Amino acid sequence: MVKKWIIIASIFVALVVSCVLEYRFVNGSFDSLQKSLQEFRPMLEETEENIDQQENIEYISDLHETWHKKVDGLKALIWHTGLKEVENGLSRVMTYTKENDYTEAMTELNALIDYVQHYSADFDLSLSNLL
Repeated sequence: MVKKWIIIASIFVALVVSCVLEYRFVNGSFDSLQKSLQEFRPMLEETEENIDQQENIEYISDLHETWHKKVDGLKALIWHTGLKEVENGLSRVMTYTKENDYTEAMTELNALIDYVQHYSADFDLSLSNLL
């Protein structure tokens, strides 16, 4: 009888630990992306007339590449549709930056920041997410 309780407790502890580790990885990835996107906004605002400067293009291209590497790990943990929306948003921001379309780039950037913020909230550590 004691063995059963030890096994049940071990499974429960393993479940909680894995949920905490998943939460930290997923939210850390989204927090990092959101921070980088928010750092990119002033870069675009400073160069409103010429956002297609090499510095801006390199920043968003590096961010897109970094995010693409994180997606491989995230796909094992969360819904692919949400990740695809983030990927599409990053691609649109990069395209509008390269095309020097400030209005569209800022619109997409703000929408992406908002989406990332709300999407990551779905993965907060809570009792409902543990069950």
